[in-house]
Amino acid sequence: MTSSTSSTSSLADELNARAVDTDGVHQALRYYLAERLDDLPPEDMLKQMYEAADRDRVDAACAELGRDPRSLENAALVVLSAAWAEESERDRLRAVLTETKGKMPVIEVGIIAIACMFGMYLLATRGIRRHEKTTTHKPDGTFVEREKTEYVNPADALGSIVDLFRQQGR
Repeated sequence: MTSSTSSTSSLADELNARAVDTDGVHQALRYYLAERLDDLPPEDMLKQMYEAADRDRVDAACAELGRDPRSLENAALVVLSAAWAEESERDRLRAVLTETKGKMPVIEVGIIAIACMFGMYLLATRGIRRHEKTTTHKPDGTFVEREKTEYVNPADALGSIVDLFRQQGR
């Protein structure tokens, strides 16, 4: 079984086996989100992010991603890695990686930055790794309910983007 068809291969194995470059990572993210979200336009992605967080902060974070190629690629890889962690998404990602080969690179950095931001938004708002709700009986006879939600943890350098959306109580 080759690494591109093995159910136990990692995303890194897939990217290495296909010799995916930075442009390929960007394209893979764009194609993946397009497939998963029925071609949601960047304007609609922004609209949803604006509803979740302050417009100026979203725009600033997006602009920062657009100016920093390393962070842009890391953001794309965080989103793709989170998708890869869902075993049910691996075949879709493999197909997307196959599609990116031989296509013209996506030149519009702004669109890639928006897609990365939206991927982070999805991780922050729907990327719940674990949710626990417990009720305990205190010695004074009262009951206390506690909730704990554990989110998928993106790369530390990109945590501020995810925190941008988490701060809104999501």
